[in-house]
Amino acid sequence: MKSAALILGMSVVGGALAHHSIAVNFDQGSEITIEGRLTDVAWRNPHSHLRVVTPDTGGTEWLVEFGAINTMRRMNFETDRFVVGELISITGWPGHRERTMYYLEATLEDGTRLICAGASCAPER
Repeated sequence: MKSAALILGMSVVGGALAHHSIAVNFDQGSEITIEGRLTDVAWRNPHSHLRVVTPDTGGTEWLVEFGAINTMRRMNFETDRFVVGELISITGWPGHRERTMYYLEATLEDGTRLICAGASCAPER
């Protein structure tokens, strides 16, 4: 019985460590904007992400994180609007790791702005 409790306790701690905090990994006191070509979209839990290659930095790839797919769907975020290969401009909180940021809003190639701030995510046309 003690070993089962120990294993359960270790798995809970391991799960907590696997999920990382936005405040720990991103500077919420400043914003940056990147422009480039969308190369990957991954809708996942606990965090979804985009990958963007920026030509002004010699083809550097950026990892842009945002909410879990479950959270984004509950907020009616238009998950189907991101198209790999299209140009995109993204504004967000810079990461403490190089070439990472946390998504706040994007402007798509057709001019649509997808804003995600606080408890809501919505398009602005």
